[in-house]
Amino acid sequence: MRNASDDQYLSEIREVDFTPVFILGVHRSGTSILYKTLSATGCFNPVTAYHIIDYHELLRNYHQQVEESARQKLTEMLREQGLRDRKIDKMEVTADLAEEYGFLLNEQTIRMYLSSRNIALFMEMCKKIQFIAGNSKPLLLKNPYDFPNFLFMKQMFPSAKFIFIHRHPLKTISSTLKAFQVIFKDKHPYMAKLSRMYEKFYANPLLLLPFRIVFRFIPELGVIYITMTTSNGARYYLKNIGKLPKKDYIAITYEEFCVHPQKTVEDIMHALALKADKTVDAAGLMNPRKTDIDSTVQKLLPYISRSLRKYCEFFGYKIEKETQSSTQG
Repeated sequence: MRNASDDQYLSEIREVDFTPVFILGVHRSGTSILYKTLSATGCFNPVTAYHIIDYHELLRNYHQQVEESARQKLTEMLREQGLRDRKIDKMEVTADLAEEYGFLLNEQTIRMYLSSRNIALFMEMCKKIQFIAGNSKPLLLKNPYDFPNFLFMKQMFPSAKFIFIHRHPLKTISSTLKAFQVIFKDKHPYMAKLSRMYEKFYANPLLLLPFRIVFRFIPELGVIYITMTTSNGARYYLKNIGKLPKKDYIAITYEEFCVHPQKTVEDIMHALALKADKTVDAAGLMNPRKTDIDSTVQKLLPYISRSLRKYCEFFGYKIEKETQSSTQG
């Protein structure tokens, strides 16, 4: 049931305008650290954990001038539950952590990507955030589920800009597998706060069991599933990127972002015709870590290679046995 806390204020945001800038890439491609780095420039209004978890109280909190205390209360609650990071990476968990809007879409539909069924909710979210920010800065949004959906998004939001980030498929597939294994091993309090669907999985063992089988007990199935979704996104990108006006997007790779973080941020800001409000130490924010490529991923290299051959050729990625990769995503 919808929480009515904000309903009395919704008429105020009816005419609010916003300009969306979408960060898109497959899961674990570096969207989170890119989001964090670009948010630090001060040029954007980001979507945060506070916006998702306390969504139905955003306007009420704003009008009652309790936004700051609500954010602090949320951070303290997460701390009291022993949450310091997201467990799937080292991103610090606070109310101000930049998060994926897909978790809010999941409240209304089973899907976490934009569609005609949830576009009204998405627009309401954007207008709320723009309104309470009280400025004309573009909204910075990310959602890996929308990577193979950018033509629909451009149709819905003609003024939208896109930042695409690509990463070696062995690394994204391996990192995604490990992330799923973490969140389906034990209930993750932070994930449960973000996603009602995830909460339902742990409330019903019959819903949870298939995910545990696929990602933990028979990881080969998990790798096949992740490879299929990665391949679908890659094919969509290669087929449709030429349909976007070149002035409306920039594409980078995670690898070049790691090697040249400052220049990459400057290139993005130039492409968006923005000037950073704050000096950002992009290299200091990166802090990539090393980890072994999962053994199940190694086992299925031939399948992964066949599935992603054209994408790998396009970006110069080679599918071969590797033992090390950075995992921040």
